[in-house]
Amino acid sequence: MKVKALARLSGAVGDREKNEEFSVNAEQGKSLIARKLVVEVPAEAKAETRAKAEAKG
Repeated sequence: MKVKALARLSGAVGDREKNEEFSVNAEQGKSLIARKLVVEVPAEAKAETRAKAEAKG
């Protein structure tokens, strides 16, 4: 599951900055979402990010 940090995070998911997108397993993602620390990144946003990365080389 790809998520986006709503605030600066530090802990089991590592050090993450606000608005940073990162991947976690589904269980961690649901827990972070329930605590309102992250939001799930929509699937189309993941595809767009992947396309941009591939275009850069």
